[in-house]
Amino acid sequence: MTPPDDATLDSTAASEPANLADAAIGLAPELMSRYEGVIEHFLCGDYFSIDEEGKVAAWNAHAEARFGWSSLEVVGEDFFEYVALGVRDELMPILRGECGDPAGRELTLDTKRRNGTQVRTEVAVIPIRVGDGYPLNKVLQDIVTHRGNPIEITRMKKRHANVLRLIVTAIDGGEMPNPLDDDGWKPGGNRVEERWQSAGALVVFDGSQVEAVAQVEAAEEPAPAPPPDLGPSYRGDALEQLRDENHELKRRLREAEREAEDLREELDEARTRGTGQRGRRASDAGDPSITPEHIKHALRQDGFTLHCQPVLDLREGHIAQHELLLRMIGSDGDLVLPQAFLGTARRAGLTMAIDQWVVRRAIRTIGEQAQVGRDVCLEVNLSSEALHDAALVPTIERELATTGIDPGKLVLEVTEDIAIADPEGARSLAKHLRAVGCGFALDDFGTSFGSFRFLKDMPVDYLKIDGDLIVSLSESRTAQLVVKALVDVARGTGADTIAVFASDERTLDLLRELGVGFAQGHRVGRPRPIAEALSELEAQGLRPVEAPAPQAVAGGTRNRAK
Repeated sequence: MTPPDDATLDSTAASEPANLADAAIGLAPELMSRYEGVIEHFLCGDYFSIDEEGKVAAWNAHAEARFGWSSLEVVGEDFFEYVALGVRDELMPILRGECGDPAGRELTLDTKRRNGTQVRTEVAVIPIRVGDGYPLNKVLQDIVTHRGNPIEITRMKKRHANVLRLIVTAIDGGEMPNPLDDDGWKPGGNRVEERWQSAGALVVFDGSQVEAVAQVEAAEEPAPAPPPDLGPSYRGDALEQLRDENHELKRRLREAEREAEDLREELDEARTRGTGQRGRRASDAGDPSITPEHIKHALRQDGFTLHCQPVLDLREGHIAQHELLLRMIGSDGDLVLPQAFLGTARRAGLTMAIDQWVVRRAIRTIGEQAQVGRDVCLEVNLSSEALHDAALVPTIERELATTGIDPGKLVLEVTEDIAIADPEGARSLAKHLRAVGCGFALDDFGTSFGSFRFLKDMPVDYLKIDGDLIVSLSESRTAQLVVKALVDVARGTGADTIAVFASDERTLDLLRELGVGFAQGHRVGRPRPIAEALSELEAQGLRPVEAPAPQAVAGGTRNRAK
């Protein structure tokens, strides 16, 4: 069956749309509903993929929970031997692209779990061509990245309409459109036909509880026969124990690899906080495909988005504030890290505009969260150009007056390198920010003891201790002594301390012993989309607050992060 085209759906959808957000992006309500169903499956993680040879190509945690097999056990293995039973002849033509129409198929499979039980699973098998793979992966990454952000999910229905249409068409058994990715597949080129070649299939499965399905199957099927008697040397329990131990070792290896990747991301994040930081050369290199026009378009059309990382109050034991981390949304929906575009932004004179965009969004977010009873404090990284941006402080004052938030809920920070390179500019900005009631922080503090000389005249609320000291804290007595000295210096100037790169419980215990006030890092929490992170604040027992009435911006400093 060929699905109705957009024109038919538009005429069918003459009735009033379900909500204004859906109506605004210009897709018919029926099509929007189908797309939303696909996105919901992806959000739930109810999918895996098989290559054209019938081997498992991708396997996530939800597939593991459903079928019991870990990714280390099944990826690269024959799907029909490990999971599916008796359907090889039915599915292989779809995986090889030999089935014609209907292109995809919905069917019920008898699937085998790792513990030997059988469950009945409803699936939709969606054939994938070589030219579909890249766009489909970008959609999956985009959906996972914006998990919990309903505005972005609504936008994704239009941003990824071509991919979602392909999936819906395949599920309905319609004629498949041309492969999605035309970039680089020019007529006459050597690869123009390759994009039509089969690359296997995406399999979306139902998300019903495994226990409920297994219970039904247990009532319908006889108990499995006992294993054959292999003699006294056969030790079934020992074999099962060895298999479980092997599975546990693989799980630990997977977790270690994931932690290593998280630490690499934190290092990359640290190197790009502020456009004048240590990662300057990497930022200046950037992505040559990102032009100043791309950045200008992102500034005009809200093509940036914010992630955040929590900061733990080591004395009180709760999340006190969050550091904002900037991302740019690429043309394909993928998120672009700052090092890819900040160099271009600096050369084009756009870093001040980016700073102001983040500051405005931060203040408005604090105000929006206050209106629903959440007490939120946010840290914003500023570039070196912000030290001499005459419009920055007026922008902050205007937004504070409009939202009526407590100015102390906003903390602006620059790196130590920036402050050392321009101490007068840093001192002037800090004084102006504190005059309107905002906090000021020095990031990466401790990279040079020469920085101590200007601290006595620098109005600072937080010193964020350099991560290189923190990662070696549990193994280096010297690092512990340096951190203790930094804590003493901070107290002498009336500032508090924040340690970054706190990656384990031992490090957190040492930070408490050394008197550090706050901690940030993998052990505390990973960077996440801001809507997702802030939505959990109430669950952490933070005190609900009433949104303050609009008022003039007050002077003086506040006791922040308390």
